[in-house]
Amino acid sequence: MDNLARSLILVCILLSPCTQAELIQWDAFETGDNLAVKDNTTGLIWLDLTLTNHLSYNDAGNAYSGWEYASADAVYGLLDSAFTDIQLVRHDTQEPSNYERNCSNTSDCYAQATNWQTLFGMTQGSRYYQTYAFGLYRDDSSRLRMAGSYLNGSALANVYGQDFDNAHNTQLSESNDLYSTFLIQSQPQTQASSTVSAGAPNAFAFLCFPFVWLAIRKKIRE
Repeated sequence: MDNLARSLILVCILLSPCTQAELIQWDAFETGDNLAVKDNTTGLIWLDLTLTNHLSYNDAGNAYSGWEYASADAVYGLLDSAFTDIQLVRHDTQEPSNYERNCSNTSDCYAQATNWQTLFGMTQGSRYYQTYAFGLYRDDSSRLRMAGSYLNGSALANVYGQDFDNAHNTQLSESNDLYSTFLIQSQPQTQASSTVSAGAPNAFAFLCFPFVWLAIRKKIRE
């Protein structure tokens, strides 16, 4: 393999988006627990939603040492990383709104809703195939809101965004297993446990494959 081919492969490895997924699985308390998510865009570490889905919003803030409530701006940044290229529209009028409803299993919406639950964990609903992963947070007006995804088996999904218009103020002191709370780490760790992407690999990564294949063939012939 000549020097040019080696250089091209190295550039592909260093610049490929596959190596820099925006959201990756992270450790929350000990190595290998995979109970957190790191957003490489902002550097923030997020606690899995399954760990607070049995707590009220008020109780969640004091449940884990070193973890604190996420601000509304932090949540908006997380949603931008997790739900890319999704136009949230009203189900009935098609006007811009607060959620994308009934997206099919062939759509980007469904895939990203599924990846969200893979990263943050999920809570089973009244039926085994219905799963929820919603986090509560306070908006700029101190109203309690939620964001996340709902999956109805392999058929449909809902994605809820930053402007979800129901203020769940009853969740301040009352627990609800279908709603968790967004908590971030005040002193982030430095080591990731594994990488689970929040979306499909960028097309740039596929440009690497021809060079890798040529290198393998060259090595076999030698």
